[in-house]
Amino acid sequence: MSPELSHFLCTPDELYSRIDQIDARAYDKTRNYLDGSVTWLSPFITHGIIDTTSVASRLLTRYKPKQCYRFLFELAWREYFHRTWHKYGDAIYKDLLSEQGRENSLVPLAIQQGETGIDALDGSIKHLLEHGSLHNHARMWIAGITCNTAQTQWLEPAKWMHYHLLDGDLASNTLSWQWVAGTFSHKQYIANQDNLNKYSATHQKNTWLDCTYEDLAELPIPAALEQRAEWREEKTDLAECLAAVNVSELTGDVAVRSIWNLDPDWRNDVKQQILFIDSDFHNGWPLSPKRWQFIRHWIPEGTKVMTGTTAELTAACQNASVVHREYPVCEDWPGVKDERRWLYPTPANEYSSFSQFWKQVKSDVGL
Repeated sequence: MSPELSHFLCTPDELYSRIDQIDARAYDKTRNYLDGSVTWLSPFITHGIIDTTSVASRLLTRYKPKQCYRFLFELAWREYFHRTWHKYGDAIYKDLLSEQGRENSLVPLAIQQGETGIDALDGSIKHLLEHGSLHNHARMWIAGITCNTAQTQWLEPAKWMHYHLLDGDLASNTLSWQWVAGTFSHKQYIANQDNLNKYSATHQKNTWLDCTYEDLAELPIPAALEQRAEWREEKTDLAECLAAVNVSELTGDVAVRSIWNLDPDWRNDVKQQILFIDSDFHNGWPLSPKRWQFIRHWIPEGTKVMTGTTAELTAACQNASVVHREYPVCEDWPGVKDERRWLYPTPANEYSSFSQFWKQVKSDVGL
């Protein structure tokens, strides 16, 4: 089952030990089950503590590429979403390939509270609210039911989930919701009670979700999902939470980190390390207090935290030599950009789907 928050507040040695204990064969066979052999590495990858290349490299010292095909395949999905983000920029926050055609953007209250009457859903949602972790299959169920059964426009519920997830990744989360809603795929994703029972070890019957796929596609909005409300974030005082200060003036060599680059080994040659929190961005994409607790735990030792706007950061860095790591949200930051490490290369030819992307890049990991 999904781990508690404390599982992610580990040491670097514990994290690397977990990577070295990944059972690629078990992952391949059981990853779709809520109690399957999944890795729970996503929060660490999302926040740049580790990356897809380092994880794959360690795995490939113990397995041949074909033995960990599914794991490498899933890492490719993450990079595909980020390549898509690079390509389309902020357009990923709108219907990307086709229109969803839903007018209601408010998230069903039952989804927000984990009170849908579907045990597998409700247990997963309540765990998410308490601990910030959620199995990928449960994410698809929640998104499918919210978008396609409750007929909800995908963006607001995607923001709701991103807020609560420890591993809320702007590209992966946003485009996964679009994939489920059918705006970034050829069809909508739906799952019925039998599907949830199979992969969650529940045995529920006679629920509003207990019907055939044909009937589910024509199902009117269930009464359990009719009540809606704006979701509200719990306000976090970042200055207090992260012992942050306002941006003033920086001089000399400065390495400026984002929350997506908490790599403890990045630019250790630069003594002046700054974690910059862009207040404008985080007002638009708030994170839960649990997420900030995770971030605070992983801020590299000796790093000073600063908050402010990008304009204030630029003004403060006028007399400094600045470097930061490339990330779409940091596009307007001052200084020189270090490129991120990618497990898979930029495809030589244009691609319009994951399958076309995967076909071109998989040979780079020996597949």
